[in-house]
Amino acid sequence: MAFEGFTVSPPYLGLDLVSPIDNMGSEFALELTNVFPGPGAPITRRGYTQKVNLAPANTAVNTLYPYVKQDGTTELIAVAAGTTPKIYKIVGTAATDITGTTAISTSATNMNCQQFGTRLYLCNGVNNVQVYDGSTVADSTFSGVTLSNLINVATYKERLYFVERNTMKFWYGNTQAVGSSALNSFDLQYVMKQGGYLLFAGSYTNQVAQTSQDLFWAISSEGEIVFYSGSSPAADAWGLVARFVISKPLGFRSFIRVNNDVWILTQQGIIPISALFQADPEQALNVVSARVNPFISQYAKALPLSNRWQGMFWPQGRRIFINVPVSEISAKMLVYSIDTKAWCIYELNNQGDNISLAVADGIPYYGAASGAIYTAENGYTDNGTPIRFGGRCAFSFFGARGNFKAFKDIRPILRTTKGIVLGVGLDINFQRSQNVDQISTGTGISTPWGSPWGSPWSSGTEYIFNRYAVKGQGHCAAVRFDGTVSSSECQFYGFEVRFDLGGQV
Repeated sequence: MAFEGFTVSPPYLGLDLVSPIDNMGSEFALELTNVFPGPGAPITRRGYTQKVNLAPANTAVNTLYPYVKQDGTTELIAVAAGTTPKIYKIVGTAATDITGTTAISTSATNMNCQQFGTRLYLCNGVNNVQVYDGSTVADSTFSGVTLSNLINVATYKERLYFVERNTMKFWYGNTQAVGSSALNSFDLQYVMKQGGYLLFAGSYTNQVAQTSQDLFWAISSEGEIVFYSGSSPAADAWGLVARFVISKPLGFRSFIRVNNDVWILTQQGIIPISALFQADPEQALNVVSARVNPFISQYAKALPLSNRWQGMFWPQGRRIFINVPVSEISAKMLVYSIDTKAWCIYELNNQGDNISLAVADGIPYYGAASGAIYTAENGYTDNGTPIRFGGRCAFSFFGARGNFKAFKDIRPILRTTKGIVLGVGLDINFQRSQNVDQISTGTGISTPWGSPWGSPWSSGTEYIFNRYAVKGQGHCAAVRFDGTVSSSECQFYGFEVRFDLGGQV
C-alpha cells in the first residue's frame, strides 16, 4: 500500500444541510455548533456574562429593545413577565422599573416596539399602546381606535402605522403626530387574496431600479405581501405597485432589518424582500438561507407562529442572529456571517438564556427565561460555564474515490491555548462513530505577556499541529471534532489525514 497524506479544509463556509453527502464541498460542514465561520478561519464563539437580573426571580425577559436618546446614549428597554409584569429601562448594570399606570397582562409581555422621534411605542394587542418618552411610560393618547387591539407598530414617511389584531386593518397617524389625534384606518381585506390577518406593516426602500423608492408594505399571516407607493393612504398618489405570495411568516417579530433590507422568517426559510424584486419567491428563498432551510423548516413544524422567532443584526460583529425556538422557553440560534455568507448553530449552555434578542450601543444582548439580561459575545464562558463546541466536516474521498484506505493518523491545525482537551476522530463510509477520541494538546510552555519569568513577547496562545493516531478502513471519511473552551478561543485551520492507499474496490 502507498502511504499518503491529505489536508482537509476547515468548514469555513459553514453548514450545508442540502448537498448530497457524497458530493459536498470540503469547505462545508454537516454539523457546526458554536464555531463561527467568519473571515480568516472558523473560530469558537464568545460567551456571555450577566448584565442585570430583573426582580422578581424566574421572570422571563420576553422583550428587549434599544431606545436611543437625543444625546446619542442608548437605554435597553425590557418587558418582563411574572405575576406582575414590568417594563424596565437598563442603564449600565442598573434596572429601573418604568411601568406606567396600566397593568401589563401576564399573557402579553411579548411586545412589539418602534421608536418614533423621541418616543418609543410598545404594542401587545391586549393592553393599551404604551409610550415611553425617555423618562416615563404612559398610555397612548391617540384616538379613533380601541388602542388595546393594536398589536404591531412601524413607521413610514413620518407617520406611525399600527396593525389591528386579527384583522386586515392597519391604522396610521398624521405626519409627525405622536398622540392626541385620531388614527385613520385602511382595510386590506379586499386587497389580500389569501385571507388571514395582518402581521406587519411598515417601510422598505426598493433599490433595484436606478433610483431608490421608499415603499409601504404589509404582510399577512398567509404570506401575502403588498407594496404601495405614495405618502399615505389618504394621498391621491397612493397606489398598489407590487404583490408577492411567499411561505407563511413565523410570527409578529419574524422581520429583521439588515441595513436597507428586511429578512422575513418563514416556514420554508428566510426571504429578503430585496430578492423578491429580483427573482421569483422560490429563488428568493435560496438567496441567503438555502443551505440551512431544512433546519428552519424542522423547527417551524413544532412552532409555526411564535414570538420566539426573531433575530438581530450586529453590524460590529458582522453577523446576524436568528432565534430558532425549541419551545416557548428555549431556543437555539442560527448565526450568519456577513463576510463569508456562511451559517452555524449557536447552542448556549442554557437554551433558555436567549428567548429575546437586541443590539444596543453596538453590543448584542440576550434576554433569559430566568429573568436575567446577558451581554452576548463577551468572554470565553457561558456565564461561568465552559463553552462546548463541535463539528462534522464534509465526507472526503481524499482524491481517490474508488480506492480503499486504511487510516493511520490525523493532525488538527489549531490556534488555541495549549493544555485544552479536544476530541477528534473520523466518521468512515458515511457512518457515525459512537464517539471521538479525547486527545491532549500537551502542557502550555508559554508565560503570560510581560511575565518577569519569561520573554515579554511570549503568549499563551499558540499554533498546535501534533499528530494523533486514528483507526478505521473505508473509501471515505469525515473529520469530527468537539471540545470545550473556557479561557481562550480555538480557531481551526485544517486537518491533515494520513492513510495507506489500497487498490480499487
